[in-house]
Amino acid sequence: MAPIAKALFQPSPRLSLRRASVADLEAMLEIALAALPMDPQWDYRFPHRRAYPSDTRKYTRMRYREFLEDQNERWVVMLAEHRPAQDSREPVAFAVWEIKNIRKQKTVQIQLEKNLNVLHRPPFRQRRRDGDCKRMQAWTDTTSASKKLLFDSQFGASHFQLQILATHPEFQRRGAGGQLVGWGIQLAQCLNMAISVFASPMGERLYLRLGFVSVASVFVNVEKELESVVLAAMVYVPSGSSRPSSRKDAPMATEMSLIRLVRLPIQTRSAQGSFQGPASGAKTRENLDDIGGACPA
Repeated sequence: MAPIAKALFQPSPRLSLRRASVADLEAMLEIALAALPMDPQWDYRFPHRRAYPSDTRKYTRMRYREFLEDQNERWVVMLAEHRPAQDSREPVAFAVWEIKNIRKQKTVQIQLEKNLNVLHRPPFRQRRRDGDCKRMQAWTDTTSASKKLLFDSQFGASHFQLQILATHPEFQRRGAGGQLVGWGIQLAQCLNMAISVFASPMGERLYLRLGFVSVASVFVNVEKELESVVLAAMVYVPSGSSRPSSRKDAPMATEMSLIRLVRLPIQTRSAQGSFQGPASGAKTRENLDDIGGACPA
């Protein structure tokens, strides 16, 4: 373990971690609705959330329930609790990890089913009113293509992904986010696997302190629109691994990925490896990413 990372997620006597359950759904929802609007991509994807707050709450709850009720063990949700008193605990942050690649690690202690199918969602016939359908689709298409090009092509099944990290604003900068990411880092070190994440500007600073490196800037936007959001594609690689684990090596991974861009409907944006995903495209099985909802047929 790198000393800098170890120091940053030392357990706090007033914070504890545990795996979340369906009983924690409402607490997670309140944390998310308080924290995630601070991320620029939230307003980008859901520009009408203030006019339709019930839709934001409804579809966020539906998606988080899927994470918690996942029968295939594709997802692990970890919860950080604040303990102001000995017999009192208050959920203050959570992290959603996609762990489907861990099934190939024989030493893992998490019991995974042998057949991990794609998570099927019930069909949505009602279009959510708080979101911009084209932007939501662009987000899904771009992050999906970027994951394949920047992470899957470099690490294969030897990486797992941090999907969501949210800390209630009243408890930010108090160690909860660092401990949740530290849980994943310790798992990565145990299994000699990398961690991938698409980071917001706020999250990027935390991940850099914990030993992650940036490998590309990912631009999400809709064709003919000026507005966009930029994500930092980042990886954490355990010490001693032969894979790129420093800023000096990171551009090599990006350049290797960009060679394949000509085979996909993605356009390069800069020589440093920043690129823009397709503005629109066919609806995917996991349409509209992590919040649910639907585009009109």
